[in-house]
Amino acid sequence: MQKHFLMFAKLAVSVALITWVLGGVDFEEVLAKLADARTAWLALAALFFGTIVILGTARWWLVLQSLNVELPLGTTLRLLLIGLFFNQTLPSSIGGDATRVFYLWRTGVSVQTATNSVLLDRITGLITLIIVTTAVTPQLVEKLDNPIAASGLITVLAGAWFAILMLFVFDNSLTRQFQHIRILNFAILLSRDAVSLCRRPAIAIPTLCLSIAVHASMIAIAWAVAHALGGNTSFLIYVVAMTPTILLISIPISIAGWGVREQILIILLGALGVGETQAVSVSILYGIVLLVGGLPGGVLWLIRKKSPHDIQSPSGGHTDGGQLD
Repeated sequence: MQKHFLMFAKLAVSVALITWVLGGVDFEEVLAKLADARTAWLALAALFFGTIVILGTARWWLVLQSLNVELPLGTTLRLLLIGLFFNQTLPSSIGGDATRVFYLWRTGVSVQTATNSVLLDRITGLITLIIVTTAVTPQLVEKLDNPIAASGLITVLAGAWFAILMLFVFDNSLTRQFQHIRILNFAILLSRDAVSLCRRPAIAIPTLCLSIAVHASMIAIAWAVAHALGGNTSFLIYVVAMTPTILLISIPISIAGWGVREQILIILLGALGVGETQAVSVSILYGIVLLVGGLPGGVLWLIRKKSPHDIQSPSGGHTDGGQLD
């Protein structure tokens, strides 16, 4: 019941915010823009999405390597695509990250290791976003007319930096005295794995570079979508607007960021000289590209359900024979 309540709460937030956004623009003009989107630019956006999938697979595979889990690249790709389906296309109470953890556990990896691999994969991406957002925030705050939006962005950034700091220092002699408490033990082990990853530069540096490339590709999708809708705004404008947007919509208060993304982009793109109708149209078409991009993962998930033994078991790593611990 709690999971269903959270799902419907997120759905309510998305519906309410989208209704609010569309009430402030000419909806027919938005529809006209979407209908006239240029195919060549949409194809480029699709190409960038495919790039994200490849780069994201490589990044997660490297994180798994840091945890001594030898998962085949093909299996890593399939699990990532299934996770994207649950994150972007299927409004479920499960979530793509939890789905990845579950299917990775089914291969024989322990729950802790499976969870840590997904969280560290996410965290490496978030660190990149936090760094870039910190760099562009002074320029954004200077242009924002909305003091609440400026204060909110600064508050989220401060909280993000604090969380990252805590991640790397949580495994210490003081906290280890309380590791008999399950949640604290989980956090200690996550911190330990994060530090271990950073101490392996042969893995940490490529992982960070892949994170930069992943987010550059995500920004490129928005830039290509904007051009598909007749815009000619520079790529740099979308770097400034999309980086904090991606960071903020990572807070799970809506379905796949719908509604929240539209509200944020109206404010940020508006501060950078992009009209509300164009900003809303870009956000909607961006969401559609991600939604459609998640569909192949749905096909793989259906195949997985029909063939429960199709995912190969990894070699190495910390396994528990498939038993929950």
